[in-house]
Amino acid sequence: MKTITTGLCVAAMLGTSVALADSTIVKVPRENGAVHQEFKNLLNDTLSKFRSGIGRVELTGKAGSETCNANFYTSGETTFVTMAVKDGDFYNEFYIDHPHQSFKKILFQNLIMNDENVELKVVQRDGGYSIVTDGKSLKLSSKSHGVESPTCQFSLAQATLHEGETE
Repeated sequence: MKTITTGLCVAAMLGTSVALADSTIVKVPRENGAVHQEFKNLLNDTLSKFRSGIGRVELTGKAGSETCNANFYTSGETTFVTMAVKDGDFYNEFYIDHPHQSFKKILFQNLIMNDENVELKVVQRDGGYSIVTDGKSLKLSSKSHGVESPTCQFSLAQATLHEGETE
């Protein structure tokens, strides 16, 4: 609920929200740190357990009948994500808003809110990612060089936290 409130406040301040059917879309500004801040808001309950604010969230889940593994290496400035499906059938790694990121390849970055969940979606010319959460579960999908991953589903209650671990 905190994330939805934050997103709505940002939308009201920026005047950039667009209502579509049952969803509200808020454009995330093209500024270093803006997408990472929204990511931290989405996973606040999990990330706030790191005393230092730095650590790795390890998730194991499913994409249909295949096993998915994801790691979120979080620091104050960015999060580095690794995603693997079924022992390497699909592998991708990417930064959520690296401090030295160029916005040239980014087509759009949005926060999409509805009654069931909140999605952080970044679309680039050659890839992108989507993180969807309802506070209890997380869905992750990504695209790299034209290859799209299956959607991996994880339970946040089963996340393993590694304090202070970095990429």
